[in-house]
Amino acid sequence: MRKIYPPMQAREVAEPFSSPDWFFEIKWDGIRAICYTDGTLSLLSRYGNELAPMFPELGGVPRAAPDCVLDGEIVVMREGKPDIQPLLERLQRRRAEEIQAYAERSPVTYIIFDILERNGDPLIDHPLTERREILNDTIQPGDNIVCSVPVPDTGEAYFQAAVGAGLEGVMAKRKNSRYEPGRRSGNWLKIKKLRSIDAVVFGYTRGTGNRSPTFGALILGVYDGEKPVYIGKVGTGFSVADTARFTEQLAGLRAPGPTLKDADAPGKITWVRPTLVVEVAYQVITHDRRLRMPRFIHMRIDKLPRDCTIDQLEEAPEGPVK
Repeated sequence: MRKIYPPMQAREVAEPFSSPDWFFEIKWDGIRAICYTDGTLSLLSRYGNELAPMFPELGGVPRAAPDCVLDGEIVVMREGKPDIQPLLERLQRRRAEEIQAYAERSPVTYIIFDILERNGDPLIDHPLTERREILNDTIQPGDNIVCSVPVPDTGEAYFQAAVGAGLEGVMAKRKNSRYEPGRRSGNWLKIKKLRSIDAVVFGYTRGTGNRSPTFGALILGVYDGEKPVYIGKVGTGFSVADTARFTEQLAGLRAPGPTLKDADAPGKITWVRPTLVVEVAYQVITHDRRLRMPRFIHMRIDKLPRDCTIDQLEEAPEGPVK
């Protein structure tokens, strides 16, 4: 019987660092997927949803890596940088002809950065350095399939080069670490040019001026266990298309009463059922756990509300990681 591996997660740190104990690689802005090639192709999202039918251009992965379990990111590359919008749009499509049109117009690449099994043998207890060697010996890169190339030691220079190229940031991975399925581990770290958080929309305020027909700000929260916790509101960063889309969706989600306590937004709040997830950039987290200077980045239809947890508010440590 196939063993299912929830993807290992990373903690965020505030500053880049260099260390001989760590690898550094690009943080790809795409959709995380664990790939199984034991007979047929299976691409499972972090929630166990099957993605393979949505990405027919990845049908060659089993030939490139037969009988393996791989971890990687599905990305669309535009002018040398990942573009997540076509991916999010494709996840909403179900008709085969629409999916094929996206595959031809915006083909994806599966960027592989770890191997969890080969020929039925689990590898997660092997150190990362060994898993990388096995991965490089196993994969035959081809169309739409590549292996990431980690850089050892020089994390600060690598981060500056990545950000200078317009990328989101880098991942740092401890060389001797095992793979920890489903765990947010300090052995994997993400270092981004902007801090961001995935939050749930619990309501909205009324818009003013040219936004009066729509909304002013979205009321945001995260979950502490079963309890939703208010973390602030966001009213900037929305394009005209974003504003129109949210206005339509929010109208269909109105709730009869408050869905979140302690919201301190001025004016009347219209409450909604907590089903929408957004990624929001921010400057810092205040002492009372509010986002300072938040800005909307995009909607996350690849994440569930209950996965927007309060542990994201833990202050990122400054300086080198030991």
